[in-house]
Amino acid sequence: MISLFILGLLLLLVSWNLYYARYWNRNLTVTINFMQDYVYAGEQTQMTEQIENRKKLMLPILEVTFHVDKNLSFLDCDNTNVSDYVYKRDIFALLGYQRITRRLMLKCPKRGCYRINESWLTTFSLLHGRQFSVECPTNAKLYVYAARTNISDIIVACERLMGSIQCAKRLYEDPFAFSSIREYTVTDPMNTINWKASARTGELMVNTFESTLTEKVMIYLDLEDSAILKYEYLVEESISIASSLSQKLIARGMEVGICVNISIQTNPSNPHISEPKTVLFEPAGGKKQLNHIEQTLAKHKIGGSVAPFSSVLAEQDTIRQQSGKQSSYDSLEDTVQIFISKNADQYQSVIEQFAAGMQRVIWVLPYTKNDTCNVRTSDNIHLIRREVERS
Repeated sequence: MISLFILGLLLLLVSWNLYYARYWNRNLTVTINFMQDYVYAGEQTQMTEQIENRKKLMLPILEVTFHVDKNLSFLDCDNTNVSDYVYKRDIFALLGYQRITRRLMLKCPKRGCYRINESWLTTFSLLHGRQFSVECPTNAKLYVYAARTNISDIIVACERLMGSIQCAKRLYEDPFAFSSIREYTVTDPMNTINWKASARTGELMVNTFESTLTEKVMIYLDLEDSAILKYEYLVEESISIASSLSQKLIARGMEVGICVNISIQTNPSNPHISEPKTVLFEPAGGKKQLNHIEQTLAKHKIGGSVAPFSSVLAEQDTIRQQSGKQSSYDSLEDTVQIFISKNADQYQSVIEQFAAGMQRVIWVLPYTKNDTCNVRTSDNIHLIRREVERS
C-alpha cells in the first residue's frame, strides 16, 4: 500500500512537472518601459517592470532578468550585478490572473541612446528539480541628451550679428504672413488697404505683414578626435554647446540647422559596433527639429571612427559649386554660421577657406583649462574660446 502511495506521488509529481513545463509561460508577459522618452545627462528617470499572468496556473517563483548599459545605474542596488552590463534580477510570486508592476529609479550621468532589447523569464518545478527559462523580446529605449551648458556668450554674439537682420525686416514683407492692422499713410500701396476695417473705423486702415527674412543659424559641429592623446571631455563639451544652442535658439523662434560628423551604432544589440556618418539638417524651427538634433547628438559614440571634418566641409562646398550657387542654408542673408571645433591646429585654414565671403561667422573653440590658446582668425570670423576642465 505504501509503495502504491509513493508510486502515485511520483506519477503525480512527474505529471505536474510535465504540465508545468508545457504551460508555465503561456499567457505570461513581461513589459519593461522607461517612463520618459528622454532626459538630460545628470538627471534621473523611472522605469517600470510589469509582469502579467493571464491564466489560472500560479507561478510560485518567477525570476525576471534583464541588463542595461553601465552608463545607467539603479538607485536601488539590490539584486544587481555589474560586469560588462548592469544586470538586474527580480523575483516575483504570481497568482493566477495577476499583474504586478514594479518601479525602478535610474541615474543617467552620461549622454547616449540606451536600449533594453531582451529579458529572460526563469521558473522552477516543484522541489526545484528542474529549471525552465524563456527569452522575451522587449523594446525599451531612452535618450539621454547632452548636459546643458552655459552659452550666454555665444547667444550675445549671435544677437549682435542678428542686429542688421532686425533692421532689414522692415524692408521685406511676406504678403502671405499677416501681422496686424494699422492706419493708412501716404507711402502705403492701395492693395494693402483693409476695406472692411476702414468701413468699421471710418478711417483708412491697412494690413501689415511679417518679414520674409527669418533668423537662421547653421551649426557645423566637429566631433573628430583622431589624435593619439584623446580629449573626450572636449568632444562632450562640443556636443553640449551645439545641443544647448539649438534648444535656446529654437525657443526664441529662430530656425536652426546642423551638419555633424558622428559615429552611430549600426547594431542596437552590440553597442561596440559603429560606423562614421555625416548628418545634415537644414535650418528649421519647432520642437520636431529640436528632437531630431538632440537625438542625433545623443547617438554619437565616443571613441568610434568619424569622417574628417575637412571632408565634411569639402562635401558641402562641392554641393554649392555643383549647384552653381550656395545651398539654401548658406545663401540666405540672415543666416549665422557657427563652427564648433576643438581641432584648431588641423582645421583653422579649412574653416577660414570655407567661411570666406561669409559675413556672419562664429567659431567656438573648446580647449583644455590652463592650456594656451593663441589662435587668431581672419576678420570675418568671431572667435569664442571655451575653457573646459580636464576630466
